[in-house]
Parts: sequence; structure tokens; C-alpha cells
Amino acid sequence: MKKLSILVAAAFAALPFAGCVNDVGVVNPYNTTAQWNSIGFLTTKYPGKTIDEVFQATIRGLDQLYGGTSRVGEHRPKPKEPYYEVYARVVGDIKITVKIATARDAKTKEQWTEVTVSYGAWGNLQESQKIVAAISRNL
Repeated sequence: MKKLSILVAAAFAALPFAGCVNDVGVVNPYNTTAQWNSIGFLTTKYPGKTIDEVFQATIRGLDQLYGGTSRVGEHRPKPKEPYYEVYARVVGDIKITVKIATARDAKTKEQWTEVTVSYGAWGNLQESQKIVAAISRNL
């Protein structure tokens, strides 16, 4: 009985992380909708833009929104790592992570650059949308 109650408790604890995904609007002329999941990540895509173009636009956008001193780090890929990450901290020591990666549809072979924004520990949709708008403005 004790094992069953532990199993049930673990299942209920995992429910918030089950990955409920909703479509939301974003200011992105290349794709006007993005996916917001229950973990607090906002994901959008930029078809026709290279990973380097989006990376530079992300840096400029974060600097414009929060000032140049907010950016605290970047992860640039090694040859076998096709993604970038940009890290920032804002007032209240809130961590922002922007992951930029190349994605491809398996069926159509269409390729795009995908951006995933995480604002704070549990996410903030409005701030994440502002970051996507800043990135789009700089492309």
C-alpha cells in the first residue's frame, strides 16, 4: 500500500510538467503564433532566417529591452552543437534564457530557426512575448 501511495503522489507531482501547450499571438512577421507550454517556455520560429542572424537579433533585442549589462553569458555552439543560448538577468535577479536552434520538418524537409524563451523560474508570457517582439524588430 505504501508503494502505491508513493506512486500516486509522484504521478500528481508530475502533472504540472505534463506539457500542456497553447498557441498564443506574438509580434513576429515570419510566424504570428507561438507555443506557450505549462512549464513556462515560449517557442516561435523564423523561417528563412539563419541561426546567426537570429542570434545577433537576440543580443540586440535584449540589450534594447534591458540594457547591455543585463546579458550575463552566451553559449556558442561547437561544430556538432547546432544551437546558441543567451543568458540575461534583470531586476529582481530574474533569469532569462533564450535558446536558438535550427529545426527541420521530417516530412517536408523545410528548415527554420526556432527560438525558445524562458523568463523566470515559472515563465512569464508577457515578458517572453516582449523578447520575441524585440528579436523580430532586429531582423
